[in-house]
Amino acid sequence: MKDKKSIILVDDHVIVRNGLRELIDKLGPYTVTYEFDSGIDLLAALQKGVSADLIILDLSMPGMNGDVVLEEMNKKEIEIPVLILTLNSETGKHVQLFRLGARGYIQKNSPATVLREALDSIFKTGYYHNDLLADALTSVYKNQPKDPRATILSQLTDREREFLKLVCHQDEYTYEQIASMMGVHRRTVDGYRESVFDKFEIKSKTGLVLFLVRNDLLDML
Repeated sequence: MKDKKSIILVDDHVIVRNGLRELIDKLGPYTVTYEFDSGIDLLAALQKGVSADLIILDLSMPGMNGDVVLEEMNKKEIEIPVLILTLNSETGKHVQLFRLGARGYIQKNSPATVLREALDSIFKTGYYHNDLLADALTSVYKNQPKDPRATILSQLTDREREFLKLVCHQDEYTYEQIASMMGVHRRTVDGYRESVFDKFEIKSKTGLVLFLVRNDLLDML
């Protein structure tokens, strides 16, 4: 039989810790070796050399919340994996925890099967990715302000971007030279030019260069 993985429980509610400990003992090769009722006590113990294979950490605790504990662990370079227990449904908080180094998080009201899945996944792959994280990342991505430069560039084909890069070159290539460098007929280059002019309501080559400079696009082509 394989050695059991050691787990530290951190929750300010004794009843919760007792329930989790009994549950974990039934889930397989896992055992609770230490318990703490605050993040402060956990950090103090870790500084003294206490260790384990995993920390199950409550997010909301008096004195020091779980996210602050993660920040302190990062500062002190304590690399024990952390699984967060939470009742928080705020997507921004979930993403923050992930960025701070949490290996996963589950709701406190999750069934035993979810806890087992989380433990197995963290010890097998290093992380537990569930619907909570997927929804949080999707939500944050959708709500992020879009870079207007990316919006502009998304309207261009690869060949149009190549054309623009040559138009704005410091050597001030003519359209005939650009056609030769791109390996196309001059009429094709005229087509690129007219397409870009139409998309951004530009009237001249000079206006095109000014448009790119004004929108800080030269380095993105």
